Amino acid sequence: MVQSRGALVIALGLGAVLAACSAQGPGIETPAASGGGGVGGGGGGSTTTGGGDSSSSSGDFDPTGPGVGGGGGSVPLGFTVEPSDLQTIAVTAGQAPPSVSYTAMLMDAPINVGWSVDRGELGAISAGPASMATFTPKGTTGGLVTVRAGLNGETVARNVLIQLTAAQNGADAAVPAQAQQIATDPTQLTLGGGVGGVGGEGLGAAVMSTATLDALQRPASDGGAEKLKFLYPYDGTVWPRGLLAPLLMWEWTPGDADAIQIELRTTSGSFSWKGTFGRPEILATTGGPFIRHPIPQDVWSMATDSAGGPTPDGSPDRLTVSLTVAREGQAYGPISQTWTVAPARLSGIIYYNSYGTRLAENYDGAVGGNGRFGGAVLSIRAGDTAPQLVAGGNGDEGQCRVCHSVSADGSRLLVQNGRDSYGLSAAYDLTPAGAVEHELSTAAPFAAVSPDGSLALTQAGELLSLPSSRRRPVSGLDEVAYELGTPAFSPDGTRVVFNALYGPDGDLRKKLFVMKFDAATGDFTDPEVIVDDTDAPEGTRPGWPAFLPDSKSVVFHHQTDPGNEGDNFGDLRTRRGAKAHLAWASTDGSGTPVPLDLMNGRDGPRSIYLPSLSAPVEMTCTADGTSVGDIDIRHKDDINLNYEPTVNPVASGGYAWVVFTSRRLYGNAATIPPFCSDPRGVDLVENITTKKLWVAAIDLNATPGTDPSHPAFYLPAQELLAGNARGFWVLDPCRAEGAACDTGDQCCGGYCQPGSDGELICSNAPPDGHCSQPQERCETAADCCDPTNRCINGFCAVEGPR
Repeated sequence: MVQSRGALVIALGLGAVLAACSAQGPGIETPAASGGGGVGGGGGGSTTTGGGDSSSSSGDFDPTGPGVGGGGGSVPLGFTVEPSDLQTIAVTAGQAPPSVSYTAMLMDAPINVGWSVDRGELGAISAGPASMATFTPKGTTGGLVTVRAGLNGETVARNVLIQLTAAQNGADAAVPAQAQQIATDPTQLTLGGGVGGVGGEGLGAAVMSTATLDALQRPASDGGAEKLKFLYPYDGTVWPRGLLAPLLMWEWTPGDADAIQIELRTTSGSFSWKGTFGRPEILATTGGPFIRHPIPQDVWSMATDSAGGPTPDGSPDRLTVSLTVAREGQAYGPISQTWTVAPARLSGIIYYNSYGTRLAENYDGAVGGNGRFGGAVLSIRAGDTAPQLVAGGNGDEGQCRVCHSVSADGSRLLVQNGRDSYGLSAAYDLTPAGAVEHELSTAAPFAAVSPDGSLALTQAGELLSLPSSRRRPVSGLDEVAYELGTPAFSPDGTRVVFNALYGPDGDLRKKLFVMKFDAATGDFTDPEVIVDDTDAPEGTRPGWPAFLPDSKSVVFHHQTDPGNEGDNFGDLRTRRGAKAHLAWASTDGSGTPVPLDLMNGRDGPRSIYLPSLSAPVEMTCTADGTSVGDIDIRHKDDINLNYEPTVNPVASGGYAWVVFTSRRLYGNAATIPPFCSDPRGVDLVENITTKKLWVAAIDLNATPGTDPSHPAFYLPAQELLAGNARGFWVLDPCRAEGAACDTGDQCCGGYCQPGSDGELICSNAPPDGHCSQPQERCETAADCCDPTNRCINGFCAVEGPR
């Protein structure tokens, strides 16, 4: 059955919202904002992207429709559109873009047709004389656009490649997005999520030295002798659209720079930019070295909106970044990385635990600051540069709120109450007006919350109605396990996965189970062991499982060493030396569980791409009184410091998206020993702990037994001066019919379509009963407009990479 709405956090770019113009029906003008940009009678049903003619017998064009100048009554055959070859438009950002005009001809005479464009976010088609139309780029995004002419069910497609270019020297404070990335006071460097939500010292000044500018164009060497290399991001990262711009961080022997040059370029040439920057002015105050620099936010938006789309030859349009550094009149490099950009936009809210936040102070004993810190649940709304407080407050330990879970639709939060030694839990209704707390009558730490937020499955195997905490009947579960570790529901609510502790067969801590679940009856049936570590070394066991969107596989935390914490807990610990990597397994038990090596930081059997410290940070720190400052002080084992995965319940852009906790280095921004994250054991005002949240993509169409993961990226906007853990990325509460939207998964009704004024609004049905676009409701793949889409968890989803 179709779900009312999934909980995805990813919204496709506007150009994909209405990629099939024919879905609008005959004679409807498709607004540019929706990706159609149509003018005239029909828009076009062809999906051909080549330069030649293409016909369709779909009948979507109405011979009496309001084409440019009026429709004809006869059926034309074999009309053409000139020019016929691929048109390339060079656009300079900030300048008026050129355009290209098309003429429809039949038997050497102009003919009136309907016109449309498939990617309205790139540009618009406008009517001219009866047989002509002009395509004009918006000038903010590059990429391939298909212009279609159609009449009486016949379509002709023509392609336009927009090549957007830009350049700058120094930060541009006149651009609002860049103004937010300029640091003017040292307090900005660690406030909230840091400058630009990612830390560092912000954008640098213009380079005024002609000699330095010339050197950056003609490097003295490739940087090999200077050991120039990127620390962050990672080569091969898959990025979504809509994120805050990343912080580029590098390392080299000189250890400082006078100026840098950053270049971004897509494979197809749809976007290219060159930026030159001197030392950020705040370094004159802090005295620090020039070893990191962000990509300007407006440039990042243009680059990621341009990359990842279709190309003239069908090859992936990837994004390459190159960095050249200069010192004392000599330049070195460039060093480069190539990234994939998914045609999907991250939106929604991330809810996560913080055990050292400054937004709520409910504990004494912090080493730094005023001696106070807090435990709370924080949230990040996509696009923000700092988190907000959701659950928890100032006061004593009774105001602490941690150990949380969130429902897949983003409607309910379940969290532990700090009173009575965490013997109570609370449920929060997550509403647009804020979070409303309901205290529960029982403790439910790390309980599974059903996708719609109505049920909780506790570690004791109890099923509770939320928010009342009324116990519901349960059957079948105690035949497998008496006590659960960290259970989780599948996105469709029909299965649960858990790491068992004890049951009829005794100690089950080495096994991960999947069972079918009937919410109406409370029946648990058909247990399947999907991970069995019975014969594995002592301390190795699975936990913290989470389903992928199609419910056919799970990712999990695979503990390899419980550390000083011990191994008697259901919620496998992440502190005091505990080690784990992330892995995945099929829910039907087929295949062997496989480590997610690329996500963990390994790119070969004996090759680790994660950086380590050449000069380790020496410090003394403790956790609960246990010395942890000397554990992995050089970060040489960061591939085994990855924990607590959760997954966005709706797939998008061809990927599932995993959020996880890691103690790895964050480039050269967070470098203290990995287990130094307790504010009572280390000064987390003067030091940035490495306990942070990361995100990585997993291929949708992966074969069990293979590694479908990709290198991860740091989650922007999380609090820099705190240890952060277990993030859930879900949608805002669903929007009512008629509310503004970007995609259908934001809407309670499941559809996002043009309103009477052409702006996208939530709807309860597709237009005229037609098919669903990506991120709109579906029951089967046949409901999706694009025949290559899959129906995953009730929404049309773009197929993954092959």
